[in-house]
Amino acid sequence: MKKIFKLLLYSGMLSSYTVCGQVQRQTDTIPFEIVHGKFIIEATINGKPARLIMDTGGINTLTSDTVNHYRTAVSSAGTFADVNNAQLNFDVGTVQNLHIGNLLVWKTAHMAVVPSSGFFRAVGAAGIVGGEAFQAVCLTIDKRNRQFIITYPYRPKGVSRFDGTLMELGQYVQPKVPMTIGGKTISVLFDTGMPDFLALGQQDYARIKSSTEIRQAGYGFMYVGIGGFKRAQYDSLYKVSVPVMTTPNGKEFRNVSTVVTPHAQTIVGHALLDYGRVMLDFPRGLFYFFPYDDKPTDMEALSKMWNVKILPVDGHFEVTAAIGDCDFQTGERVWSINGADLSATEQSELAIDEIFASISEDTAWILVGSDRKSLRKVAIRRI
Repeated sequence: MKKIFKLLLYSGMLSSYTVCGQVQRQTDTIPFEIVHGKFIIEATINGKPARLIMDTGGINTLTSDTVNHYRTAVSSAGTFADVNNAQLNFDVGTVQNLHIGNLLVWKTAHMAVVPSSGFFRAVGAAGIVGGEAFQAVCLTIDKRNRQFIITYPYRPKGVSRFDGTLMELGQYVQPKVPMTIGGKTISVLFDTGMPDFLALGQQDYARIKSSTEIRQAGYGFMYVGIGGFKRAQYDSLYKVSVPVMTTPNGKEFRNVSTVVTPHAQTIVGHALLDYGRVMLDFPRGLFYFFPYDDKPTDMEALSKMWNVKILPVDGHFEVTAAIGDCDFQTGERVWSINGADLSATEQSELAIDEIFASISEDTAWILVGSDRKSLRKVAIRRI
């Protein structure tokens, strides 16, 4: 009879039970669903069900409105950093018995307590689990079949360490992987919390600028981290095309369009998983990409994006980025998108993404103005 043991994680330190003095390879499969581009897993905290976002680029978090439900002990603030490298202060919550699947158990887990927001309500999640929760195991991500496969203490049978690429693990066990972009080796964050394929950081763009083509220029702010929106982070934006991006195993992606993002690091999102499986061997610091085919993939057909970014700001929605030629400006309040009234819309970036995703044409319109008496209808388009 096969015996199963669980990994017991105490505040980030691993302890395990072994069978007959020898650790056997253990495997567990954790299904996930994709809601508004986020990977959602079912876990339990203190014996109660908890839907959590699995985000390799994130930190372990719990929303403030769930603290009492999960009997969380809250202590003084800690300092964290979000996707925009903003330094943030949040209270730290300590939860007991966080279970993820059949193998992973955090007897005590520390999580940043973040304000409840429309983002978490939109995906129905109580918080986030990041790479920290998987630091003792090998994690294979199979997006096609909507499952995470955990193996411990070894990699899946037949996978050699020599086929992996060394990855850097940050403070919160966030995997950074060397990839060739525009002819330069760039350390990118592999982030399952970002649905896009590539977001190019400003400093890395400066290194490869001569090999890229600027498609459009603009101004504003593209992404909201857990630190929220900050107008101080407005800056020049560029939609650029990278001729070739190559993963560590040699898979080529050509004509990759991306927006150069100020203040942020370069990120490869979970759109990469549309083209293959990723395995993260956290204990040995190795990254694997298993492409579904070895042929170069032309990304030109996926290059279009809207020339406007609209985000929730202080209880309403605003234009936070304008790219290319347009008749609107950053900071203008948005009242409607293609006829969809935003007055009762949940204050969530995901709600706006859903409206844009429902528009099949390459042109649409928005109503902007400081108040309802000064509204004007302006065109937006995919570029």
